[in-house]
Amino acid sequence: MPKLKLSKNWILGGRELEFETSLILPQGALSDIIDGCLRFVEPVLTPGPQPKELLDIKGRDPHETLLPGIAAPRTDELFRVGGVAAIDKTGTDFEWEPFEVVCYSPFNRFEGTHHIIHSLETERAGGLPSWLPTRLIGMAAPIKPRFFRYGLEHFTSVLTFASLGYAPQVTTTLLLDCVADKLAFKITHEWKKAGDANPFEKVPAYRSVANVIKAATGSDIEAEFKRELVANG
Repeated sequence: MPKLKLSKNWILGGRELEFETSLILPQGALSDIIDGCLRFVEPVLTPGPQPKELLDIKGRDPHETLLPGIAAPRTDELFRVGGVAAIDKTGTDFEWEPFEVVCYSPFNRFEGTHHIIHSLETERAGGLPSWLPTRLIGMAAPIKPRFFRYGLEHFTSVLTFASLGYAPQVTTTLLLDCVADKLAFKITHEWKKAGDANPFEKVPAYRSVANVIKAATGSDIEAEFKRELVANG
């Protein structure tokens, strides 16, 4: 069941929300979600000439987890996927070896007073063939994914008392965890201006993630969010 909580931000002003939902994944949906996030969401995150850089976006905080069964990240993490891959064929069956791929988003630099840049660093371990591009893991065979975690934090330039000026701060977070046939989804969002309550409209990558989940499962998370927002407004 989707759940939305609204409250006032007494320190910075404005309002904030927390939206959560979960569902059971149909067969094959985990591979489709991995494929969609790696092939179709990443171009939305990195549309410029530097494909290894994120503008005003970073991966999830290491302390943010929704489902057990996935190793905790050591630093800000964009995604982590793991499972087993076929490395050889013995008789009529394959020999399988575990694999894991993780993409971190370390801080790179500030651009002026309003923007922040993070880099992308990918690490691979286990039985994946070296020639297989990371972005094709979701659609490649024979691979059996077991888990997938995806996280985004979006920065907005905010006037702060500490710096006596503007500085980029995280105001919206999207978390997606998939383990076996379970999916958990969470968004937190802060806003001040009327009409800015929908994070899917503020951050194109968030809508892309919701569209990937909808295509893979039939569940329209953005529509669920809108219904809860109206009901709690």
